[in-house]
Amino acid sequence: MDFSKLLEEKKISKYKLSKQSGVPYSTICDICTGKSDILKCSAETVIRLGHILGMTAEEIIGDIEYPEIKESGKKASKDADKTAKERKSKEGKTKESRKSSKDENGKSKTGRKSVKDTDKAQADAGKNSSSASSGSMRRAAAADNADAIAARNAAKEEAYRNYCNNLMAQVESMGELNFLVSYLKNNEVVILYNLNRKRESRFLLSLLDELCVKNNFPICKEYEEIRNEESEI
Repeated sequence: MDFSKLLEEKKISKYKLSKQSGVPYSTICDICTGKSDILKCSAETVIRLGHILGMTAEEIIGDIEYPEIKESGKKASKDADKTAKERKSKEGKTKESRKSSKDENGKSKTGRKSVKDTDKAQADAGKNSSSASSGSMRRAAAADNADAIAARNAAKEEAYRNYCNNLMAQVESMGELNFLVSYLKNNEVVILYNLNRKRESRFLLSLLDELCVKNNFPICKEYEEIRNEESEI
């Protein structure tokens, strides 16, 4: 839906909207004809129009299609998919490490069984040796497992930092208003939350809230449940 159709639905003329909002008539005409992109208007202009139309910024955004926003959304989605694939790859390596530890334990058990087939003296000596070897193997396996857990946690932390840095870079490259439009419209806060990437979801939500306050936009009430959960942690 374009801006002209939005005004038709709201049953308000461009002249009346200009008079009540204080936004120049020529600016509203340019937005309606597509000569001016509303995303390139000042935050004050968007707020004034939204106030008279009885709509929040995100509601106006949801009614108007912007090709450049779609491209930004696709890029953000691709970046999220790439991060998810890297995380799965690292988790796969961790599983291989655990499997290797199990194979080593299996070989140790086979060795202990063969010792039992020798004479009693050799068996007693073998048991002592096997017990020491088994203890060593368990300690080695435990150390390997601890290293794998540490590596996995480090990988998750690195992925989280990369995601946060990528968001901040997008704010700089896209501009605050374009960033707000893109991420509110794509609803990525909820998408990340449902994928159990709650840290990323909360960071994105806090960034969106900060930019809304900074630009005098109303806070999106859709995310109240996520905000409440974060405050309880």
